[in-house]
Amino acid sequence: MHSTLYNVNKSLPLERTIYRYTPADAIPAEFLQLIIPGAGTFFRQDPECDILSQHLTLGPYSVWLHDIFSKENIQLRTYTPTPIFNIQFMFEDSLPLPKAGYTLDERECNAFYLLPGQPQRAPMNADKKIFSFQVNIQPTKMAELINKFPQFQELMHGIHPRVSSRINPRPYHINAVCDMLICKFMTCHYGGTAAQYFLQRCVTDILVNFTAQHTDSQQPFLFASMVHTDTCHNIFNYLADHPHKTNSLASLAYMYDIDEKEMEQSFRQHFAISITDYMHMIKMMMVWHSLQTSSFPLSEISRVAGYQSTNELVNDLVAYYGVNPTDLL
Repeated sequence: MHSTLYNVNKSLPLERTIYRYTPADAIPAEFLQLIIPGAGTFFRQDPECDILSQHLTLGPYSVWLHDIFSKENIQLRTYTPTPIFNIQFMFEDSLPLPKAGYTLDERECNAFYLLPGQPQRAPMNADKKIFSFQVNIQPTKMAELINKFPQFQELMHGIHPRVSSRINPRPYHINAVCDMLICKFMTCHYGGTAAQYFLQRCVTDILVNFTAQHTDSQQPFLFASMVHTDTCHNIFNYLADHPHKTNSLASLAYMYDIDEKEMEQSFRQHFAISITDYMHMIKMMMVWHSLQTSSFPLSEISRVAGYQSTNELVNDLVAYYGVNPTDLL
């Protein structure tokens, strides 16, 4: 019965070794608006489904965005030609993996260690739309990343060298930080080297956040964190709306009438990042975008961002993005 309902197989490479991108003039106009500047695209359209896959190589990361529209009942057959660490973020709908015994649910994220020759089959009902944002890392690149971000070692635990498997025992929620970073990634409309550095850092921050969720997954979600849910989201939104401001933890606790220690702990449990790191992240993004999209001089941007000098700001940007932004202007 299962094979009768989903007897139309559609291959979906999660990684490739040869990149023969689809020319833009071969992609229908309605799909062009989905394409990120600088991305290579693969597009297929037939009576059963439309599949648009976008690809960007960003330093150690191979990033894929898959938009899949099913017109009939189909079975996706995912595979990789090389071993990869694969971190997936699912949006718009869910996708069951019957052989694995679980479902890739909407607004959840998972990490996998995947090997060639071990495909997964995923039935997809007619008239369904899914979108997935995926980051692939070659094992050698993961070893290099761990030297820079030691916390990524947590993603190595429990993997089997000869068997594809999910790294996290249960899925994690796509929290507001990952949601924001993926949105920033997909709406970055300037191109060139400046975009490459920005997008690569977005992916790093996404993986840092996922790893923090993975590391903290055995910790109980505290009652105080549940009580302060609305307050944490209000703080998150306030800081996002005022990235240029320098806020102390004490002032935020006073502003929202919450114990400072409880505020820090609750924020971390909701968003898998400290308030201090979150404030630094959004300030760095604001400054980077201002440098690329505005005509204000660096000295003015530095003043608005609360820095004592432009040198202090440049040092922070170099540490965060790995390049002096003035070299890219």
